[in-house]
Amino acid sequence: MSFQITRVKARIANYTLHQNRIIITSIGKHDASRYLNVTLTDEQGTQGYGEAATVIIWSGEAAETGLWIVENIVAPLLKGSHFDHPSDILPLLEKAFQGNPFLKASIDMAAWDLWAKRQGKSVGTLIGDREPVESVPTRFSIGAYSVEDTLRLAVESWEAGIRTLKIKTGVPGLDDVARLKAVRERLGDEPVLTIDANGAYHTEDQAVAAIEALLPFNLTLVEQPTPRDRIGMMARVKQRVDVPILADESIFTPGHLEEALDCDALDLLSLYPGKNGGFTNSLKMAKMAQQAGKHCVIGSNMETDLGQAAMVCLAASLTAFPVEQYASDLMTSMIYTASSTTPPIELKNGRLVTPQGDGFGVVPLQM
Repeated sequence: MSFQITRVKARIANYTLHQNRIIITSIGKHDASRYLNVTLTDEQGTQGYGEAATVIIWSGEAAETGLWIVENIVAPLLKGSHFDHPSDILPLLEKAFQGNPFLKASIDMAAWDLWAKRQGKSVGTLIGDREPVESVPTRFSIGAYSVEDTLRLAVESWEAGIRTLKIKTGVPGLDDVARLKAVRERLGDEPVLTIDANGAYHTEDQAVAAIEALLPFNLTLVEQPTPRDRIGMMARVKQRVDVPILADESIFTPGHLEEALDCDALDLLSLYPGKNGGFTNSLKMAKMAQQAGKHCVIGSNMETDLGQAAMVCLAASLTAFPVEQYASDLMTSMIYTASSTTPPIELKNGRLVTPQGDGFGVVPLQM
């Protein structure tokens, strides 16, 4: 179903986090979210919405630079243009400017939202290879905190019904063994424990030693042990440790994924539209991973409910995401003081309820 873009609008939005749950990693601290909301309007007045989770220490993007690009490059490029499918927009953006994956994703997501709404359908029903599941298990990211605060956050998450915990590791000065030991001693064997180093280990031997020190705590997976630009190193670490490796920062694009698959650098793939530069790319990469026999999970750059709507759509709709086996990073309601959308996306008994309705099923409160 073709459509014409008649208006492209973007605005900066600030969101407040629970300061006692902010994410601290080997990269830095995320204690404020200053994002960009994008609205595309078609010739019928239908609107589609997207979010750019602009975090400069992670992807190099800021809301202010994104706003400038939308107003000076994207809007003139798209206004008045006809498209047969939402995926037709991303190649134009990739040709017009380099980088800025989260910004490109916000525009691409808005196009998918608009396109599905024109048909009176949800995106999930249009892209899925299964009937979208009603809810998706989430895992909670525990930042690089002290033993005491790690335990506090683990207990809070457990009591909220979350059964998979992701503990950030690799920050100098913190005893990761003591942190995981405290969680196991308090909560027992039932919690699913995963760790995420965010590329903290700079040599192969350092990564292997750090992982092996934590294996006694029954890890389900290890996320991004090596620097994002060292795919070959991650492949060698994978060969040496007896735990699945989840690739995140190393794989932004389909090209990155192809290289990682060529050298067998991963067991699981962390996907989410912002990092991948678009919902279109996430779909393509999920299929690539599945064809290679790899599973996918949803990662996160601390998107609000607006960005999270597209993320849960992927996990709920595609068999590439075995959601009952591997939980996804869908934790917005645990880290923000209020939802960014109407309706809010509900976290119920540790599971994120898949939004219902046309498009991605939500409308931003700040437009």
